[in-house]
Amino acid sequence: MHPETEPSSSPENISGIRQLTGFWLWIPRLATVILTLLTLDYLFNLQLINFVTQVESQFFYTVVTLMLPLVYVLWPMNRHSSRTRVPWYDVLLFLATTGICGFFVFNAEQILDRGWEYAAPDYAMVMSFLLWVVIIEAVRRAGGLPIATIVAIASIYPIFADLVPGPIQGFPSSPEQTAIYHAMSRESVMGIPLQAFANLVIGFLLFGVALQQTGGGKFFINLAFALLGHVRGGPAKVAVFSSGLMGSMSGSVITNVLTTGVLSIPAMRKVGFSKSYAAGVEACASTGGVLMPPVMGATAFIMAAFLNIP
Repeated sequence: MHPETEPSSSPENISGIRQLTGFWLWIPRLATVILTLLTLDYLFNLQLINFVTQVESQFFYTVVTLMLPLVYVLWPMNRHSSRTRVPWYDVLLFLATTGICGFFVFNAEQILDRGWEYAAPDYAMVMSFLLWVVIIEAVRRAGGLPIATIVAIASIYPIFADLVPGPIQGFPSSPEQTAIYHAMSRESVMGIPLQAFANLVIGFLLFGVALQQTGGGKFFINLAFALLGHVRGGPAKVAVFSSGLMGSMSGSVITNVLTTGVLSIPAMRKVGFSKSYAAGVEACASTGGVLMPPVMGATAFIMAAFLNIP
């Protein structure tokens, strides 16, 4: 197989992310640097970049502006799309999404001061519909069609709230009211998950990446094999122990599987575990590992925010 077309075992190829080159390679890097600086300024209240961090909702919109358009650069439209270059239609979607999100960053103060959440001008209503659409498409690309379908159905619930049965029945809203609710309220796009991510998860992710880049991940895996690799069922115990240690700093199930699984799964196979059982042990261990402090996954913070506990 030609070396340029041979699939690698990297997380990017496994998850279907484009292998960016040239100019486009620097777009996610630049967005990451800007987001890191803005987050540090916001979390530590440095007020050095307070033109977008002074108002909380404006900072949240800025986080969305820096991250949402990247979906159209990193994730192809479908499995037949190019994995190495960004086609023209994704360039247009990237620019359009940046402009749509930038509109809400620019008008964040007016949204609060003039109560656009309840009565927005027509042009803001149109932008709300556009934001709604690009978010659903971004979810489809990054999360898959089933998740996008669930999100889309849930997002139109307010329109048909009077038609659903039982305790989830409610007063219906017009499509226009639903669109501005999703885009401008603190209960939808700017709701608890995004607030938890912007206020907590970003800082923990930075800490976890720094720990991994300094060799912490390799140390944890070696420690697990040294402690448990020689005992009965050791490889499975190594999978659980190493996934807990790795998950404590990666905060990602996929990253956890790709780092610990490449060692623990072959080791489990060598001692007689079936393929499915070895994969199941690693998947369960990696999923539970992201709930290990100090870094943890975003799910842990969202659960804490919903339950209103530290």
